[in-house]
Amino acid sequence: YHWPGNVRELQNVVERAVLLGKTQSVDVCDLPEEWGAHASSAVTPVGNRTLKEALAGPERAIIREVLEQNDWNRNATADSLGINRTTLYKKMKRLGLEDQAVAKGR
Repeated sequence: YHWPGNVRELQNVVERAVLLGKTQSVDVCDLPEEWGAHASSAVTPVGNRTLKEALAGPERAIIREVLEQNDWNRNATADSLGINRTTLYKKMKRLGLEDQAVAKGR
């Protein structure tokens, strides 16, 4: 599903769904009504993971997608995501995307 907002908006929606959800897994009914019609219910349960651990997967996927759209150009990717380049570097390192950038020759 293409997320129409920025990463912070996505993070806020996911955090809200995790915190206010009625079960241990996030379901379509936990999402804002405007996203429910387009969302997939195939979200993995949070279980015993921290919020940071639960958000790492979607965050990694988003950053990787934008990196690929920008041919792994980190400056352009940071601009596209609306974050500082240093913040992008730190996130890439934390999420294991740094090695892939090196493999791509970037």
